[in-house]
Amino acid sequence: MTSKFNTHQALNYSDENTVPRHMVHRAAVSEVFLTGAIQCADLHFQCTAQLPRAHSYFNDHTHRERHYDMLLLLEVFRQTSIYVSHSFLNVELSNKFIYMDSDTRVLNREALVVGDRPASAVVDVKIVDEYYRNGIRSGVTLDMTMLLNNDAVAHKRMGIRWMDSDTWARMRVKGMGLVPVEVDLSVQLPEPTKPLMVGRQSPTNVVIGQEQFELEGEFHTKLIVDQNNAGIFDHPLDHIPGILLLEGFRQTGLIVANRYQGISPDEILLSRCQVRFTRFGEFGLNTRCRVTSESVCLADDQETVMMSMVIEQEGVAIATASLEFFSVNNQNHLHINPRVFAVEGV
Repeated sequence: MTSKFNTHQALNYSDENTVPRHMVHRAAVSEVFLTGAIQCADLHFQCTAQLPRAHSYFNDHTHRERHYDMLLLLEVFRQTSIYVSHSFLNVELSNKFIYMDSDTRVLNREALVVGDRPASAVVDVKIVDEYYRNGIRSGVTLDMTMLLNNDAVAHKRMGIRWMDSDTWARMRVKGMGLVPVEVDLSVQLPEPTKPLMVGRQSPTNVVIGQEQFELEGEFHTKLIVDQNNAGIFDHPLDHIPGILLLEGFRQTGLIVANRYQGISPDEILLSRCQVRFTRFGEFGLNTRCRVTSESVCLADDQETVMMSMVIEQEGVAIATASLEFFSVNNQNHLHINPRVFAVEGV
């Protein structure tokens, strides 16, 4: 992976306007981060984006030095994939998207420190694989690199599929058929854990319940699915969005890093996330994240915490992930302090 890229000469930042909301599947203008795009070659594109400094969800963290959040980068990558698909791959605006898997990593954490003005980014996009169904392209694998001042700061490889709304409706009927008719949505609204436990300041952005327990070498948390959280639910959906599952993985990871390695949530930032979505997350079903204690370990560099986990509904996996958290201290090693916070309910 090279650290320097040349952006296309025809690509200009737009300081006044974002792209149309419907082109990135957003309802609120404030949730659109892309500002433009061009096609560089047949399967090569570049998009511009502005990274917000005061977003109620993406910028709500407890670290002393503020960094642009990994999940913000993931959202910019997601918007890029949709915009490129609609604008350059002739995907119908009415089509629905499915995210299959992805591998995202931060390449330059220092370059992601929040400055005194919003950062202007370029996302370099290459299609490295295409998926065809009945002779029609219905998905791609994208290789994307985010640049700030021509420095590569993050990389993502992701697979997506799309389908027409009728096919989507038939598929979702089967999934929603698993949910009881008289569903109690409160089952997904447990009392939240303390914000500091998951590196947050606002209780609104906590997605992990207070009840947490260990059983047979596995640590369990319960996800909060609050459809009133505008940062996660920008518009009505018929399933749990991927960003909520990713946040569930991240917050669970911060809890178990403290529990099994004694590391404060203030000391580490998510630096890599490999995730595979295997089923839709349905509303009204118990949604738990499960981590094997043996999977939580320090890398040889003593600066990276690694772990693997799964999110389940009714005992069936809907997403799996491998995470890496990197020290934000300006020192060589993490400070290992046993039980910086007491894990609630254990």
